[in-house]
Amino acid sequence: MSIAVKWFPTLVKRTRSKQAETVVAWREGLTPLAIFLDEGFSEVDAEAVMPIVNGAQANLRAPLQDGDQLEFLVSIQGG
Repeated sequence: MSIAVKWFPTLVKRTRSKQAETVVAWREGLTPLAIFLDEGFSEVDAEAVMPIVNGAQANLRAPLQDGDQLEFLVSIQGG
């Protein structure tokens, strides 16, 4: 029971694992935000990322399911 996690390249160097791809043990109620915080980021940092679950944009607080694939992308804005 696990979640496959892929990190946007600019985030990798700031993660605790320092890995571009990790596997997290799934548990009931696990959210993308919880995984993000467990890797050493803050909730303020979370405002600049977009979670992608199984290829679709997701909510940081939405519960994950066993076997989901999660990707963290950096939200880039310009003007």
